Amino acid sequence: MMKPNGLRWLPAMLLVLTTLAFAADQPSVDTLKQALDKRLQSLRPTGFTERNVLFQEVRAGTPNAGEYPFQVTLLVRDYGPGYPANNFYGETCVGRLDKETFNLKRNEFGDWKVEGRMTPNTEARQCKKNPSAGATSIPLASLQGSPAPSGPTAKPAASGPAAKSAGLPTGEWGCYGTGGQVLFGFFLQNDGTYLDGDRKKAGSYSYNAAGGTVTFRGGPMDGQSGKNTRGRSFELSRTVTCEARL
Repeated sequence: MMKPNGLRWLPAMLLVLTTLAFAADQPSVDTLKQALDKRLQSLRPTGFTERNVLFQEVRAGTPNAGEYPFQVTLLVRDYGPGYPANNFYGETCVGRLDKETFNLKRNEFGDWKVEGRMTPNTEARQCKKNPSAGATSIPLASLQGSPAPSGPTAKPAASGPAAKSAGLPTGEWGCYGTGGQVLFGFFLQNDGTYLDGDRKKAGSYSYNAAGGTVTFRGGPMDGQSGKNTRGRSFELSRTVTCEARL
C-alpha cells in the first residue's frame, strides 16, 4: 500500500539509478555510424558540395551513466566543384580521425546525440586541386572504408500524445525498496511526459501494454525500464517496486 506522506527524491535515488543495469536501450555500432554521419554531414565546409564519411573501424566501449562510448577510425572526404567558368575546378580534401572517442546519449527529446571531436587535425587532412570541371582529384572509390548503413537511425519508442498510457494510471507514483522504504516518487502525465517528485519537468515515458513494460527517456530516470506491470504497479528492479498512489 502507498504511504500517505508526500513523495520526494531521496539520496537513495542516486544509488538505485547507478546500480540498475538495463541493456535494452544500448545503441548498436550502426546506430553510432548513422548518428555520427548525420552530425558530420551537417558540418560540411562552405564551398564543398559533397561530403562522404567512410568508417574503417568502430568499437563499442563500456556504458556509463546513460552514455555509450565508441572508438572510431574514419575518413571524411569533401569535394568542391569550384568555379569552372574561371578555370578553377575546386579541390577534394580527405581527413582522418584515428581512434577517436565519441559518446552517444539521449537528448531531451529521446533522440540519439553524438559528442566528440568532429574535425580532423590539419596534419591529418590532405587537399588536392581537381583536374577539370566535374572531376575529382581523389576518387571516392580509391578510399578504404564503408558509409553508414542506410535507413532510419534507431529511435526510442514513441512518446508524447501518441504514447499515452493504455491502462497505466497517470498521476503520482512512488517507488519502494526492501521493507517498504520510500526511495523516490514521480508523476506520470497524460501527454507522455513525467515529472519528478517536486513536480518539475523531467522527461518522457512510453508504455507497452502488450509487453507490460514502461520505458523512461530524459530526466533522473533516463534509460530505466519497468516490467511486470500489474494495473497500478511495476517492477523497476528485483528490489524496487513502483506503485500508483490511490
